[in-house]
Amino acid sequence: MRLLGRRDDVGELLAAADLALLPGSREARSVLAQEALHARVPLVAVRTGGIPELVGDAAELVPPRDPEAFAAAVLRLLGDPARRQELRERGARQAAGWPTEDDTIAQVLSVYDELTQPGQA
Repeated sequence: MRLLGRRDDVGELLAAADLALLPGSREARSVLAQEALHARVPLVAVRTGGIPELVGDAAELVPPRDPEAFAAAVLRLLGDPARRQELRERGARQAAGWPTEDDTIAQVLSVYDELTQPGQA
């Protein structure tokens, strides 16, 4: 393993990867999981927090605190190009259903506007 330091080309590096690995996350909406699916990179992740809801069937999910299952999923995917392609396609479909940044901003501004109207509790 080589640590690359600060990079401005993370999207390009991710797109060149064979797999994205998320061995643990407490984030409800893991940025790595989102970026991997957007980049059409097959994802192996631990089934914890908001990950299952976020990725649906577009990733290989393994039980938490089970490094053997995680390693087995990685090796299985590396040896199965058809499954990797299937996850790429599922990932693209899953990511297409997520709100865009513009959608999220519009929603937040709408809630803010509603809450700041006179007479609102």
